[in-house]
Amino acid sequence: MRDYSNMPTLHWEGPISAKKAVAQVHHAEPVILQMPEDFVLAIDAPTCGCKAGDTTTHHIDCHAADTLKTIAEENNEPALVELADIAHEAGQVVDIQTDTRRIIIHD
Repeated sequence: MRDYSNMPTLHWEGPISAKKAVAQVHHAEPVILQMPEDFVLAIDAPTCGCKAGDTTTHHIDCHAADTLKTIAEENNEPALVELADIAHEAGQVVDIQTDTRRIIIHD
């Protein structure tokens, strides 16, 4: 299991949170996005380039742009699209924890 304890967590509040996350990711800093309960994190893990995590609810090292754009479309959240592009440009990857509704962006 990966250790995320030293990463800052942002509670998702739409575009405001996206701007803060973009700033983090633009500087190649990791960030955890804590999504609201009604947020859908269902993705096609193989299509997004994810590896299996330690449980069936964890997907690791997913392709940032593909994963975040899929989630943005599923939730009608365009603010995630910009974040997807920035994360991809910064060479970041994404871990998804569907059970705790977290998106972890890291190198």
